[in-house]
Amino acid sequence: MDSSRSRDFVDIDRELAHWQIAFDTGALPAMNFRHEVAPVIRLACDIYVRNPHGTRTAWLQDLQLRLAKRASLRGNPGAEEIATGCWALLMQ
Repeated sequence: MDSSRSRDFVDIDRELAHWQIAFDTGALPAMNFRHEVAPVIRLACDIYVRNPHGTRTAWLQDLQLRLAKRASLRGNPGAEEIATGCWALLMQ
């Protein structure tokens, strides 16, 4: 699955499927995929697409700003870890 990833295109469905498997195996710091993981993966992918040559620091700052605007994601302690993992995979 990972070998066919393109750094110029993000297939959100593929990313969500990958992270669903990670969630199902207990590898993510979240209790609910739909409400905690999927929204963070979508945000992380959007941040990456908008600024593919950015730094992780810039991406994390953008993530924190976006999380602050979404009441349902405020206080998500695993958001940074999940997003960082997503970006690492996208950069491969």
